[in-house]
Amino acid sequence: MKALSKGSYINHGRDYRWLQFATLLWALTYRNVVSRYRKSILGPAWAIIHPLFYMVIFTFLRGVTNFSDEGIPYPIFTFAALVPWTFFANGVMQSAPSVLLNANVIKKIAAPREVFPLSAVLTSLFDFAIAGVVLAGLMIWYHIPVSSALIWLPVLMLVTLALAFAIGMFLASFGTYKRDLVMAAPFLIQFWLFASPIMYPLSQVPEKWHLLYVMNPVVGLIEGYRNVLLKASAPPMKPFLWSVVMTLVILALAWPFFRWMSQYFADVV
Repeated sequence: MKALSKGSYINHGRDYRWLQFATLLWALTYRNVVSRYRKSILGPAWAIIHPLFYMVIFTFLRGVTNFSDEGIPYPIFTFAALVPWTFFANGVMQSAPSVLLNANVIKKIAAPREVFPLSAVLTSLFDFAIAGVVLAGLMIWYHIPVSSALIWLPVLMLVTLALAFAIGMFLASFGTYKRDLVMAAPFLIQFWLFASPIMYPLSQVPEKWHLLYVMNPVVGLIEGYRNVLLKASAPPMKPFLWSVVMTLVILALAWPFFRWMSQYFADVV
């Protein structure tokens, strides 16, 4: 039998580690989805209730505000933003305690710690898919045409996932040592919601604040989803590119920081 070269052994070892990582990621994500709804009466319907609740509240508030809907029925105008927002928000909030919730696994398995916040974000992707079905139904109800702009949807989803993963790693890193940050995460997300163009379009933000406002990485993504789904057009390039750049910057900072902090996770969980 022909002997394998040293390089072949190295490549084989890397492939095996990636297989282990993928297997653990799938197992954690599946467990998270099942355990999340196991003892719930409404089950996965909660993935729909959350954005629907906000849609009703925002529609009611619009009666006493001058929020523009840019010629789109306001319920779907807000719901098309709330579905990806909920995907992002749930991914971040579930990532924050992901290390703490997997303390037993961390102490038993020498796996890359990134798998825990990543599995939390992928869990929120399940809710995104369910709410997306309702959004598709609303698009049919309001006669919103489907266009070739939908090819942008996977790109928007990938950037949203990367942003949630990056911020989730930061929160998981600090939250493992200081639980207060885990408890504060829902309040921070709630504030972030009102600082993003969900109840209102980007066009209603005063011009003098535009540059500062689009530095919020969620802005270009939300506007992108609206354009792709409701306006049959590509995402607005300037806000979207800001979202991509800010996501890459946050990811470039969060990942090495998380890896450095993860050396001590097993000692503190």
